[in-house]
Amino acid sequence: MCGLFGIIDPTPAGIDTARARLARDTLVHRGPDQAGDWRQPGVYMGHRRLSILDTSSAGRQPMTADGVAVTVNGEIYNFRALKAELQQAGFAFRSASDSEVVLHGYRHWGVDGLTERLEGMYAAVIYDNNQRTLFAFRDRVGIKPLFYFHSRGCFAWASEPKAIKAYVEQADLNLDPEAIIDFLVYRYIPAPKTAYKALRKLPAAHILEYRTQTGQLDTRPYWRLPEAETDPGDTVLKERLRELLDASIRDQLVSDVPLGLLLSGGIDSSAIAAVATRCAPNMQSFSIGFREQARDETPFATAMAERAGTAHHTQYFERDEMDSLVERMDAWFDEPFGDTSAIPTFRVCAFARRSVTVALSGDGGDELFGGYRWYERYDDLRRRQRLMPGTSRGINLPSALPRSDQLTLLLSKDPLWSYARIRGSITHPRLRDWKQRLEVPADYDELWAYRAAYDPAASPRKAAQRIDFHTYLPDDILTKVDRASMAISLECRPALLSTELVEFAFTLPERFLYRGGELKGGFKWAVADMLPSVVLDHAKQGFSVPDFGWRNAFVAQFGSVQEGLADKYLNAIQNS
Repeated sequence: MCGLFGIIDPTPAGIDTARARLARDTLVHRGPDQAGDWRQPGVYMGHRRLSILDTSSAGRQPMTADGVAVTVNGEIYNFRALKAELQQAGFAFRSASDSEVVLHGYRHWGVDGLTERLEGMYAAVIYDNNQRTLFAFRDRVGIKPLFYFHSRGCFAWASEPKAIKAYVEQADLNLDPEAIIDFLVYRYIPAPKTAYKALRKLPAAHILEYRTQTGQLDTRPYWRLPEAETDPGDTVLKERLRELLDASIRDQLVSDVPLGLLLSGGIDSSAIAAVATRCAPNMQSFSIGFREQARDETPFATAMAERAGTAHHTQYFERDEMDSLVERMDAWFDEPFGDTSAIPTFRVCAFARRSVTVALSGDGGDELFGGYRWYERYDDLRRRQRLMPGTSRGINLPSALPRSDQLTLLLSKDPLWSYARIRGSITHPRLRDWKQRLEVPADYDELWAYRAAYDPAASPRKAAQRIDFHTYLPDDILTKVDRASMAISLECRPALLSTELVEFAFTLPERFLYRGGELKGGFKWAVADMLPSVVLDHAKQGFSVPDFGWRNAFVAQFGSVQEGLADKYLNAIQNS
């Protein structure tokens, strides 16, 4: 796990190396072990390293060969197989680092052949001095981040916006009012946007190509979810699910430093603990509990730890930790971000970091296997909307009829607006007011990210899963875990998100996903023999902060949590 920063600037003023190194070192939390850089006229590549595989200096980055330089953030889980193939082709390796397969893999297969073969969580940047071309790419799910800046002939990239903001001129970082409107809807800013017009996120499963001589920049996807379902029967699906689950977790146990488990007490992290401890006994596990008993899952985590035989550790989240919410969120995310569970996520990561450098987590299981309650709520709403005569055309209601929020949703003509409200968007009247205040056109389509991922032919629950996989998972859940874990230099691996397991999950029939009428029913059935009954049977709680007053204070002052978290950005745009 590492931090990347680099810049291409062919202007006569060139690159200020000292300033570039300072920008690189704003990411020291992502890579406290080593720092490196590589320079050519008009090109700077910097790297901060958290050493996981081959902790010696041989694993230092950037890595170079024959005019090609690479920097990589993350882990390549199938690097041994790729390395063997490349060695057979005649490439000599100087390290035992997984990152070196990116260097020689690009030289052998090119960027398209390389991305087709890689399995893992990664963001990588390759500069080919022979072609005067930069390539960058992210993993298929969007576990590892990559931001880029393009303005006035300057191109820069980084693992977090703070590094780019430390180098480029403030005048080139104008806020994007439409992106702030997006935040009020989604509670995060969907890729490729950020809060700033010239600063972008590279979307998951995308390749970026930048030609230095012409300044031409292009991005393209290299992978897509499968569309067709398969249904060979429950027993066959269960057996295949268990095979892929075992393989996904086993492949992610490779590490030259201590590795542990983040154990929430839910189905996903418990299944990971069951499989991981079969492969690597004597592991440590870590949980954060809440004093509010209704939200505390530590008894279930403890039961699973006893079943798996881990050395389990528990700490409790204290109320005063929400006092610095706004300041911490700003420091971690560099733009408005509305998932306040980042605070307890940071706490469990900091707790684990005292003992381990790598931890497996259960993130992604709900998107893969149908675990969110809002899927049921959306399905129910869509069924009721279809029963309403004339809903597709809209209904002119008498002005005296009360318009409760539920009724407004029921009468909505846009299924994606219905989903946005179920998922926590501010109300349409408040959104319309903010558009006016920020001078955003009234017809701006704030649901663009949902529309890009929406399959109108799918059932409501399946459509919602696909939307979440392409938006909420990479831009909220995985972003939250990346920043919270890397703030304390912990590598966090979402062990369910291997390519094969993801692709398999999205071919599962709906009747298997919700087997027995339960959320995640098929997954629970497949792993039932590995888990204690108390873990299987308790209701889903989710990893969110209990409301002990802080949320009400936000709503009372600002109208909603996201308006409070975006307050400085809203004010800056209005006052500009």
